[in-house]
Order: sequence, then C-alpha cells, then structure tokens
Amino acid sequence: MASQGSGSIILFSSIRSVVVEPGQSMYAATKAGIVQMVRVAAAELGPSGVRVNAIAPGVIDTPLTAPIKDKPAWYSAYADRNIFKRWGGAREMAGPTVFLASEAASYVTGTVLFADGGWTAIDGRFTPPGM
Repeated sequence: MASQGSGSIILFSSIRSVVVEPGQSMYAATKAGIVQMVRVAAAELGPSGVRVNAIAPGVIDTPLTAPIKDKPAWYSAYADRNIFKRWGGAREMAGPTVFLASEAASYVTGTVLFADGGWTAIDGRFTPPGM
C-alpha cells in the first residue's frame, strides 16, 4: 500500500479497549494494544497515503459469544448496557468497515470508530431513582 501511495488498513479492537470487565484483563490489554498500533501505524504510513483505523464493537452476536447468549441472565445483562438494549449483529459491522475502507473516510486515520450501540457513551451513567 505504501509503495502504491494509497490504501486503508482496518483493524478490529473492542469496547474493552476503554471499559473494564472483571476477568477480561488479557483481552482488554490486547484490544487496547490494537488502538495504539493503529495510532502508530497511521503516523508511520500516513505520509505514504495509507490510512489506518480501527473499529471497536460492543457485544456482538457471533459464535464466540454463543456461550454467553445461551445464558439468559448474562445475555440480558450485556444487552442492558447499551442504548439500544440489544446485542449487535455481525452484519452491523459491515457499514463501519465499508465506510472506513471508502473514499468517504479519506481524511480519517489513526482513529477508533466505536460501533457499540452507545455502550461507551453511557458507560458509568447514574440514573437517579424515579427517573
């Protein structure tokens, strides 16, 4: 890509790069590492015309998450942590990916697009009783 003077590299991170869940330290560390790798690669490859970005999904219904989905209490707990009160679908990651790969994102590099149903927007919110 650098030799041709253009291109778009898209990596997948996760909401776990910025929000915590007990028992997920190794997963979170690798996803945060991807964010830093995106930033460094964008700085290194940008002068050659290559854009580097990441998508950070929330909880997505995939074979990897099937064991969680099979436990109704866990499924609901994860769904309730985002604005839409549902899990995302793998197909819902296509739009952000196509956007970052397209010329519509020609001035976007070194960033993370959170496709998380608003999880990170409302993480840590406090809703007073009666609201």
